[in-house]
Amino acid sequence: MLGLALALSAGAQPRPAAQPGALADPEANIVEELVVVSRHPAPAWWRVERGGSTVWILGVLDVPLPKDVTWRRAELDQRLEGAGALITAPRLHAGLEDIFGLFKIFGMMRTKDPLEESLDPGLRARFVADREKVGKGPEPYAHWRPMIAGQILLRDSRPPAVADVGRQVRAEAVRRGVSVRAAGEYDLVPFARTALGSMSAASEGMCLSAALDDAEAGEAAYRRAAVGWTRGDVAAALKAPRQFDRCLLLMAGGPELWRRSTDDLAEAIDKALATPGHAVATVSLRRLLAKDGLADTLKVRGLKVIGPNDPEP
Repeated sequence: MLGLALALSAGAQPRPAAQPGALADPEANIVEELVVVSRHPAPAWWRVERGGSTVWILGVLDVPLPKDVTWRRAELDQRLEGAGALITAPRLHAGLEDIFGLFKIFGMMRTKDPLEESLDPGLRARFVADREKVGKGPEPYAHWRPMIAGQILLRDSRPPAVADVGRQVRAEAVRRGVSVRAAGEYDLVPFARTALGSMSAASEGMCLSAALDDAEAGEAAYRRAAVGWTRGDVAAALKAPRQFDRCLLLMAGGPELWRRSTDDLAEAIDKALATPGHAVATVSLRRLLAKDGLADTLKVRGLKVIGPNDPEP
């Protein structure tokens, strides 16, 4: 939970929090020519090549798959076979030396007063109606800050899910003995403390409202996006509700981290092309396809991003 709530705030320099609507959402605009329907009924893959090297890029769904939705893994199995590495997004890191800082962060996520008593009437009414819809009383959310409570309610409202696609791919790579390499590693504690400390009541209320928007979209919306992703229908996959993720992305430091981590991914892929053979990379579908996202960043580096329907080597 902490990872999702703070991942997009890590790496920020200390500064006051911006209102979520005050900044440009870096994943709002998608490069339309990259939105395709794969020729195969399977998730869409892209690739970059240089000399005799190839990096295969799987754009992963931004939400977990429902338990009864499966995906064709033949292409994944083929591309992990003999791969030099699996490249993943930069990750947050905290070690044993950070244990006291982590306890402090946990305390910052909690409140003494019951959550619902602190909400304005309109937001409280929506929150109560949404938690009752999923069969929950006030207790699971009572002493969490509004943004965290919204995330918990959003999780409770989604269809029962298996592990997210990125985790499934990492597990398969480990099983096959393929080295898993994060494109970067960012210290969690100082940035998480700054992000939580800088949030205002207004911005937290906006993120809670965004989480309720996604919860109220209904299970069918997530299922349609998941099924679209499994069939290589990129446009359908991109329709997964994302108001809460967007709100987190626009919190303190989010746009800066998005740029930094996208550049780190491009750098890791570029370096992998210096080794003969092939590698595999996983990246959020929106990060891959957004204007100035990973695909655009790779093009700036002089690399051609080859789409799912282009001829394979």
